[in-house]
Amino acid sequence: MKGVSARIAARVALSLAFWAGAPSIADEALQFVLPDIDGREFSLEKEVGTGPLVLDFWATWCKPCIKELPVLQKISTDYEKRGVRVVTINIDGPHSQAKIRPFINRHRLQLPVLLDKTGSVIKQFQLIAVPSTVIISSAGEVVYKHSGYKPGDDKILRSKLDELLNHGAPTHMNQEIEAGS
Repeated sequence: MKGVSARIAARVALSLAFWAGAPSIADEALQFVLPDIDGREFSLEKEVGTGPLVLDFWATWCKPCIKELPVLQKISTDYEKRGVRVVTINIDGPHSQAKIRPFINRHRLQLPVLLDKTGSVIKQFQLIAVPSTVIISSAGEVVYKHSGYKPGDDKILRSKLDELLNHGAPTHMNQEIEAGS
């Protein structure tokens, strides 16, 4: 029982440090494989190394997501030539899957859409809200996390991408967590 309590205490301490935004050594991105909206397989392991990757978790019912996705589309266009790829990960459950393609078409989005139907990948990244954005360096390290969206967040994301592209991966992970923005 003592060992279990110690492990729980360690996890709580790590969680508190994470939510407090404490700098830490960059975490290696957890590997995953998800289908995209057209049924093709996306493997993070195969994609890492080709350039920085921005992952954005979203849902069709999320109002901040609706505001953020066009901003991410613009960032994708602006940074494409510098090797940055923006990939979205939809977390709608099985009952809402039919809404995703019409949503994409209605908002004229051209970003890749992966389907995290079970929510396993968003949990792997220890994210609890949508939208949530993660930047993964070419070396496969998570160098930035942010939850929520408000106007101006794109400037921070651009700044983090510029820093990564100009200077390589930072020596610590800069985490910014905001829920319910």
